[in-house]
Amino acid sequence: MIRVLSRFTAALAVGAAAVAAHAGQIVTDAVKSDALGGREVKLNVYLPDGYKDATGKYPVVYLLHGASGDENDWTRFGGALETLDALIRRGLMRPSIAVMPSIGPQSWFTDGAAFRMETALMSEVLPFVESKYKASGARADRGIAGLSMGGYGALNLSLKHPERFCAAGVISPAIYDPLPPETSAARRAPQLMRDGKFDPDLWKQLNWPSHIEKYAAQPRRVPMWIVSGDHDALGIAVMSSNLYWRVLKIQPKQAELRIVDGDHEWAVFRDALPDALQYVDRQCRANG
Repeated sequence: MIRVLSRFTAALAVGAAAVAAHAGQIVTDAVKSDALGGREVKLNVYLPDGYKDATGKYPVVYLLHGASGDENDWTRFGGALETLDALIRRGLMRPSIAVMPSIGPQSWFTDGAAFRMETALMSEVLPFVESKYKASGARADRGIAGLSMGGYGALNLSLKHPERFCAAGVISPAIYDPLPPETSAARRAPQLMRDGKFDPDLWKQLNWPSHIEKYAAQPRRVPMWIVSGDHDALGIAVMSSNLYWRVLKIQPKQAELRIVDGDHEWAVFRDALPDALQYVDRQCRANG
């Protein structure tokens, strides 16, 4: 399957190159965060073709990177610019802004032991984007997606803030239940440590099973596109299947699972992006 998906991604890139004169662009930006003690959240922001002259507001999708990555990963390795250009040009998603935030490789997009990244995103980055750019502030126009650590972030932020996000793309998510394997970067992340050691109780407190019941009890639903490689050496295919089964019981028509050929690698992440973006955009238009 991965070869078919790769051809699709290649076709998107060719289509984007053919219209390069009318392509979107990536701009760099930063938000000084009080929640992070004055640290900057760095942003790569995709602006679609025609943005400069547009008078209306655009939908926004937040793309979260994995552990060891940063705000450049989705464009450097994931083909985000080419994929967004081609999907929009072909009418497969609405013209949209994409925001790729980072404070470094191990934020886990949560309020952990080291810093309050979730608070920074929700209380500072979102308002900044919606005030500086032509970005809609409506829930129906705000999606989220991420890979690995970013998949963990996209999932947990959606469960905790369903009033803010209209759909989520959860790509090879590092959502280990009950605990990460010894080889996981989570074991070495300051966000998840106490007294210099990985804290199992903190991991459980921050991870999705601790949020799912409260999510199920409230009226909003965040449709989810969940995908993992079948050879993922971190066991994420099993974790993704377990997540899907739990979510499916809550929202039977608003969850999808795809297990594709591949490991925990950019070949999987990159090829998952077009389908994830289309799903998020489609669900936001229908159910936002």
